[in-house]
Amino acid sequence: MYYPKSQIKTNLYTNGNEFSLSTTKEGYTGYYYETSTGQQYTGRNPQDGPNISLQPSDSYPNPLIENQSTPPEEIVLLQSTDYTDPNALSTRALPIFNITLPTDQDKINGQFNRYFCKRNNELKYLEISKDTYQQLQNKDPKIAWDLYTPAIVLWVIQGNQTQVFNSNKATVQALEQNLPWYGFTQYFQDKFLKYYLGS
Repeated sequence: MYYPKSQIKTNLYTNGNEFSLSTTKEGYTGYYYETSTGQQYTGRNPQDGPNISLQPSDSYPNPLIENQSTPPEEIVLLQSTDYTDPNALSTRALPIFNITLPTDQDKINGQFNRYFCKRNNELKYLEISKDTYQQLQNKDPKIAWDLYTPAIVLWVIQGNQTQVFNSNKATVQALEQNLPWYGFTQYFQDKFLKYYLGS
């Protein structure tokens, strides 16, 4: 299979606790590469076959790395090389935890957007601000956009309580499956009625 160099991360290594082979479910130790969609395959790169797809191991730690009550931290700076110019070393910001609260208009509409991102080479999720989402989406050179994938979750806050819970959970589960973001549903700790205003 062929991927442009900008779409893959090569020469990654796992010690065997992180992934298992999709074919045999056995733990995998060795080199792997990751595509821009977040899928991992065996081998240092696509030419280093066979390229067997990997899946998160059952023994891998819980992906909940940030709790909703975690206060925002200072901006962390990252020294890294931009994929588009391997010779350009730059200091870029990393996304930080930041929640988006519904506005008065959102409360009238009964729904609002929440913003999240996933670090591409780890099962780590973070709620972020709309501004940070836009920076990642627009590949702003001031932020480490190539290390994270952003996403929007349309969050319902009004209506029948059971339907609101099920709607928000279904939205999260669909995003988890489509990206794929393994364990993203667990990040919410079953709090799918957060910000609920009633029917």
